[in-house]
Amino acid sequence: MYNFDFDICAIIISLIVMGCMFVIKDRDRDENKMFFWIVINGLICAVLDIIFSLAVNNKGCIPLPLLYTCNNLYLLIHNFVPYQYYIYANMISGAFYKTDKKKYNLLLIPYFVNFVLLITNRFHNLVFSFDSNYGYHREILMICIYGVTLFYLIFFLVHMIIYFKSIRLKMVIMLSLFIWSGIISVIVQYFYPHLLIELFVQAVVYMSVMISLDDEASHKVSEYDVYSRNTFKRDVKLLIDSDNKFSVIMLKLTNIEGYMSVLGIDQINESLFNIATWLKTVDRQARVYSLNVGVFAIVLTGQENNKAEYVSYVLNTRFREAWKVNDIDIEYNAIVYEVHVPDNLNRVEELLLLGYSETGNGSRVTFVSGKGLEELKRRLKIEQAVRRALISNNFKVYYQPIWDRAHNKIKSAEALLRLYDPEIGAINPEEFIRTAEKNGAIIGIGEFVFEDVCRFLSERDLKSLGIDYIEVNLSPVQCMQRDLTDKFTDIMRKYNIDVNMLNLEITETAAVENTEVMKRTISKLREIGFATSIDDFGTGFASMSSVFNIDFKLLKIDREILWRAEENEEAMIMLKNTIEMGKRMGRKIVQEGVETKAQKELMESLECDYCQGFYFSRPIPEDEFVEYVKKYNGIN
Repeated sequence: MYNFDFDICAIIISLIVMGCMFVIKDRDRDENKMFFWIVINGLICAVLDIIFSLAVNNKGCIPLPLLYTCNNLYLLIHNFVPYQYYIYANMISGAFYKTDKKKYNLLLIPYFVNFVLLITNRFHNLVFSFDSNYGYHREILMICIYGVTLFYLIFFLVHMIIYFKSIRLKMVIMLSLFIWSGIISVIVQYFYPHLLIELFVQAVVYMSVMISLDDEASHKVSEYDVYSRNTFKRDVKLLIDSDNKFSVIMLKLTNIEGYMSVLGIDQINESLFNIATWLKTVDRQARVYSLNVGVFAIVLTGQENNKAEYVSYVLNTRFREAWKVNDIDIEYNAIVYEVHVPDNLNRVEELLLLGYSETGNGSRVTFVSGKGLEELKRRLKIEQAVRRALISNNFKVYYQPIWDRAHNKIKSAEALLRLYDPEIGAINPEEFIRTAEKNGAIIGIGEFVFEDVCRFLSERDLKSLGIDYIEVNLSPVQCMQRDLTDKFTDIMRKYNIDVNMLNLEITETAAVENTEVMKRTISKLREIGFATSIDDFGTGFASMSSVFNIDFKLLKIDREILWRAEENEEAMIMLKNTIEMGKRMGRKIVQEGVETKAQKELMESLECDYCQGFYFSRPIPEDEFVEYVKKYNGIN
């Protein structure tokens, strides 16, 4: 007598697993679809096992031909599950998307051999048979059924070993549990044929695997019903780690903040939901992700570049038209990036960087691909170099002398940061400063420069050389720090530096764009004795009046104004008026970019207070700077 109580339990557990998969888990992911079918197959096998048990336990209640059919179906379905598990392992490791599907078709050949044997078994009874008393007998070719199962399990185990690092540990444990529990249950059932525990044990493993799967909420951005940024990072990393070639189409809406301030977040979210829904229809097999507000990504697996080109074309065409929400036309400016991984970019960080790029040219749609992505790769490399420099002290502070017209001596200098990275080489300051301001590293860099200048002042008696102060650039980001004055005070106290030996520079653009913030910051700095100057003066003439509302000691005129003045009469008038206006308002004037004797003489004729530029010296290391000042100022 066969005891099918375990099969009944297997059916109950399988139904629970299927219900959870349908309601809670992410049904759209390929691997979850495959797992769902594995559970269905287990459920069908349990039902067929009960029919088989009832027929054998109650001889004659089911006709023998129908019993043969039921057992054939059971073996066909049950023999197919190991193959499904192998495909499932390929999906969760990412290998499925890079493998030619013909390989998986070829792997079905052993199964189809069994398929033919089972379909024809009624005529030859070489796989199994029933006697007149409904006794079940395994025949000589039953070894083919077990052999094919073993064949797929070996493939499964080898794949798990090869892609061990690509599969999450908890999933490795769960899938390994399926193998070993299956082997143990088969052995038990072989010695105790009346205990039908194999399908029950499998159902318990299905439950364990299902629990280990992420819930749909952890994968999705609920507002748009697409995958999240974290899921994008995980999925793309998996594809990269398993050496896939695939494409990512990134969409960034550059003017979304303006619309959000006018229409409100609810209407914009409704609009973004409509966009996300539409993106999912562009390619039904692709996955759509929301990386930030107004930034979407479409991942196209496989090596078909023409598919990526088609999707890019569709996006370029659609976003030239308005999106309607509540009878309002929203004309988004969009950047569409077409990236082939790993040919264009090969790291998750590089792909995420696209969402922060400012590549857009102001037109309705900007398309970027191929060589246009090289700049972004460069930015990421510089970002990494900045991080390395902060850890490894690769930053060096150089000093550019500033000439005092009244005394005809070098009376001050500007501290300028230089970076030589072992991997990239020398990096232009404009590049790494811009990158550092965007990723927040500028705060650490600013503190490093300030402290290094204080150290230099404490170790060298620059006063005896005629140096009155050193200028230190202050980043706009630093000016947002509430504890900036406390940090600077602590550093000066550490090196016993007089605040009069330091002058802080702020760019004109920063001062204009953040006038109130700058006023408060500069007021606090001046309270503890700091002198301040405005750098690159003249780059924002329309806001000049707002600059003079801030109490700056020095105005440093941008070098471009001087260079244009030599060639253009109107620019010369502007230069003269700028110097005269600054002087009338009680500010000292510094002219940057003085590179020739003629430029120096022009500044002397205009009574400019200070000059800085290559005519005097390039930025040089501190030892060279000391020697240069001694020589220029005539100090032995």
